[in-house]
Amino acid sequence: MAFVLVGLTTRALAQPNVLRTLYGMMYGVVCFAILFSFTGTVLGGLWADVSWGRFWGWDPKENGALLIVLVNALALHARWGGIVKQRGFAVLCLLGNIVTAWSWFGTNQMGIGLHSYGRMDGATLWLSVFWLSQIALIGLGLLPLRWWRSFAQAAEGTSA
Repeated sequence: MAFVLVGLTTRALAQPNVLRTLYGMMYGVVCFAILFSFTGTVLGGLWADVSWGRFWGWDPKENGALLIVLVNALALHARWGGIVKQRGFAVLCLLGNIVTAWSWFGTNQMGIGLHSYGRMDGATLWLSVFWLSQIALIGLGLLPLRWWRSFAQAAEGTSA
C-alpha cells in the first residue's frame, strides 16, 4: 500500500534506495507469508485427518487458506519469472490483502461450513470498506507511470 501511495504523491520512489527497500520488504513479507500459510494449511489438514478422518473437505475456510497460499505463490512466481516488476508485485500484494481478509473474516460471515464461527455484526461493512480501499489502491497502482508524480518528475528532471 505504501508503495502505491508514495509513488503517486511524492518523488521518493525516484530514489533507487527507497524503491529497493520497499520492494525488498514486500518480497520478504510475501516469502514469510507463504511459508507460514502453507505450513499452517498442511498442519491443519493433518489435524483434520486425525480429528475428523479426512485431510481436506473443501470447506470455505479450508478453501480460503488454500487461496492465500495460491495468491502468494502467484505473486512470487510472477516476480521470479519477470512477468511483473516492482509496481506489479505491489499490486499482486494488494490482491493478497483482499484474499487474506476474505479468508479470515469473510468466510465467517457466510455462516456455512464446519469452520463457520465468530460471525460479527457489522463486520461485512468494514470488510467491504477494506476491500474497496484495496481495490482503489490496485486501480491507482495500475495507472500509467507518467501519471505517477515520482516518476513524472524524475523523467522531467532527466530530459531538461
